[in-house]
Amino acid sequence: MEIFLEAKSTFYKALEEIINNAYEKGTISQKEIYDILTRYNCNFQVIEDRLFAKNAQYQKNIYVLKQQDNKTYSLRIDSKIEPYVTNLEIMWLKFIMSSRYAELFLDKNTIEKIKKLKSSYVPSIDTNLIVPKNYSKILKRESVKDLSPKLKMITKSILEKRLLRYTYTTRQGETLKDVVGIPVKIQYSLKDDMFYVIFYSIEHRNFAKCIIQNLEDVRYEEGSFNREYVLKEYELYLRNAKAKQPIIIEVMNTRNALERAFCLFSSFEKSARFLKEKNKHKMKIYYYEFEEAEIISRILYLGRDVVVTQPQRIRESIISRVKNALKMYFDNEIV
Repeated sequence: MEIFLEAKSTFYKALEEIINNAYEKGTISQKEIYDILTRYNCNFQVIEDRLFAKNAQYQKNIYVLKQQDNKTYSLRIDSKIEPYVTNLEIMWLKFIMSSRYAELFLDKNTIEKIKKLKSSYVPSIDTNLIVPKNYSKILKRESVKDLSPKLKMITKSILEKRLLRYTYTTRQGETLKDVVGIPVKIQYSLKDDMFYVIFYSIEHRNFAKCIIQNLEDVRYEEGSFNREYVLKEYELYLRNAKAKQPIIIEVMNTRNALERAFCLFSSFEKSARFLKEKNKHKMKIYYYEFEEAEIISRILYLGRDVVVTQPQRIRESIISRVKNALKMYFDNEIV
């Protein structure tokens, strides 16, 4: 039954959590069941009837729970659901092994275990079809061997709440020496295949986003700090920097535009829905004010397959840039 296939049904995950919670505690309340169903968007009457065995037809019910009283249930079979790996998950795990970054996050034993996983059907995937291709034209990709110690040191610093001292070269070529900072967050950009780290500067009391491969001479610095306070500062900084309204674009169903748009804006909070009357997808992109130039650049990269509808200020900015670009081409007789 598809209702029990994890890859096809969110109800499977809801039911798994209900069963495991009831097994761990001995019983589960009706409210807890409803809360789980709601969290997985499974709070429909037909699903509730099947779960609570309320259907008149026996075969339509799922007999996993038995009622103890008006508000409490227990399991009919005293057993939990053990985690397992589906064929789809095995396919995904084997695919990520083709990434040059796998060894950055997984130890050798885990990698060997994944390679030994077997399934009844795991089709081969041509990695050249979906790996990032929009690498930075300014920066060459650093080898994993050189990147690994930096990334591990930053990760360890975050976990152990330690300061870091480093030298950083900006995109403009400016070198900042012996900077002391607190690593707050590591980010990855699918667009240019780069790792970034958000640092909090002790000296300037602000945040900066650095390309990890541009960090040199990274080392631990003695000193103590209140990480919880820094994280609260970071949350406040982001809250104040959040744009008042999202950028809304309409993406045409041509030349894989929707797939490219989701790829380019993978690191941003977003929502999308299909506009049947226009045969387009409407995407809302939520961002911070300091990301505006980057967002506009990515929209321009999508070209004629995307139209910005709101806000008007962003729309006018893009129109102006396109007009200036066209003027430069005509002025130089490049048409």
